Amino acid sequence: MSIRLEPPHQAARAELPELAALLEVALPRPRPWLPDLEWQYLRNPAGLAWCVNARSDSGRLIAHYAVIPVPALDDPRFASLRNFFSLNTAVHPQAAVPGLMVATARALLGQLESLHPALVLGVANENSFIGFSRLLGFQPLGRLALSFHPPFALPRGRVPRALRWDEAMLAWRASRPGAEMFARPSRGALLRRIHHRGLPLDAVLAVGLPAEVVARLGLPAGPRSLVPAAPRFYASFGARSPGGVPVPDRLRPSPLEYVFRPLAPAIDREALGAFLAARRFEFLDFDVV
Repeated sequence: MSIRLEPPHQAARAELPELAALLEVALPRPRPWLPDLEWQYLRNPAGLAWCVNARSDSGRLIAHYAVIPVPALDDPRFASLRNFFSLNTAVHPQAAVPGLMVATARALLGQLESLHPALVLGVANENSFIGFSRLLGFQPLGRLALSFHPPFALPRGRVPRALRWDEAMLAWRASRPGAEMFARPSRGALLRRIHHRGLPLDAVLAVGLPAEVVARLGLPAGPRSLVPAAPRFYASFGARSPGGVPVPDRLRPSPLEYVFRPLAPAIDREALGAFLAARRFEFLDFDVV
């Protein structure tokens, strides 16, 4: 099979149904992809998603890679960087073309580098980590910590955050389609009720946000479901919180490795890596729940 890489482009509404159809096959899940794509790719106040698609010789969409803009780093040394998060990587299971993920990613990273100094952050699972680190030049920072906390308890956000989330970005994050969001303004906490194997969990997206900003989101104080209290699940880098119970490796769906790649030759990579390694990165900053 021969393939054709389309030029990198910013996402458009007309292409979303075809992209959703590919993701339904390549990355199946219980909830539909189309509402999330519209939210992720088009409604982000930081800007539209950037994408690269690959097609077969018959014109069939067989691969897709996308990044979305994320907030600025909380350090004036890196104010020139436009930041992105590596989001959706999908290859049709019947494509049978080696290296499609790498080819689409290289094309998109090259486009971003040609436009402006940029930084791409990512969370790689066990299957994608080798591709990101060895083939695409991403540098690993370490594995995210996963922990459970008792109902009504919250992690302590003592480590400063890496990304500066403003009110518009937080309102967008809280508006995810079909998501049952709630908040604890006094703790600057944003949470979402999820279900894992049929059991309710409260995913802690963030703690330590400005209390007045969280209050203005207008979210309820708790989930509306019939199970008001549930264990709380937190994923973070640089913020190991006392009081939580680490999730054993055997219960992890996959190791989650925090990776980054600067697309800016003039940036001090060592200083950037040290900054990211010392700052907090949590569920709010990457699109998993």
